[in-house]
Amino acid sequence: MFKALKMKLAARHINQKNAAKKRSKKAVSKNSFWGRVYDVIKKPFIFIAKCLRRFWSWVRSIDLIGLVNITLLSSIIVLFSMLIIDLTGINNKPVVIIANNSSATSQQVQVSNNSAPRAVRERISNNLNTLPLKRDSQRQYIGKTINVTNVAPDKVAVKQTARVSNVMYGDVIIDSRGAATMIKAGDVIKGNLFLQHMRKYTLPCGVRIEGDLYLRDMGLLQFAGEFTVTGNIYVTPNSSFGPLPGTARIGGQVIL
Repeated sequence: MFKALKMKLAARHINQKNAAKKRSKKAVSKNSFWGRVYDVIKKPFIFIAKCLRRFWSWVRSIDLIGLVNITLLSSIIVLFSMLIIDLTGINNKPVVIIANNSSATSQQVQVSNNSAPRAVRERISNNLNTLPLKRDSQRQYIGKTINVTNVAPDKVAVKQTARVSNVMYGDVIIDSRGAATMIKAGDVIKGNLFLQHMRKYTLPCGVRIEGDLYLRDMGLLQFAGEFTVTGNIYVTPNSSFGPLPGTARIGGQVIL
């Protein structure tokens, strides 16, 4: 009986080996290319599965009770440190809270002539004190300037004045007889002329001022002959001039 059983087991074992050989041969013959493709596709998933297993094993190995205890201890330390900082007053900075009120009205400031500085006040032409232009028709034409005294020319003032031939550009300021020597008969000033701090000065004849004439602290200003002022003549209270020649051409007014 045992011999028959052994024979059956041996025959079964042989049959299984033969079947395995046949299956391996068929797999090698039929799935040589597709087997490689399958292996290439399968490897990434196998790697991901291994990583997940390792992660799960690491999670299972963690002592959750110890981790919770450490978290609670660290939170208690942080809270007590914040409480100590608040009690001691460290890093307490003043905080300004501005309400976002869209209905708040802004202050309107209006500048009038009374509140504005004197330099920016509007000038009303109706309130200006003007002098009538009285011409002396009997005044004779004088061809040259009458010099009261012999004065030396102011070389600095002459050098600082932009002059081309008989034309001077920009505002010309004459505050001494030495500087006044730069103005000759027939000169043209393309700007304003300021005459100041002199007595009995005579303006040369034929001078053309393409701007305004300002008289500041000028005593007894005289005119040698005809002259032209395209703008106004501004006279300070402590200045005096005249009379105007009959050939003088003034485009504006004499304003005090």
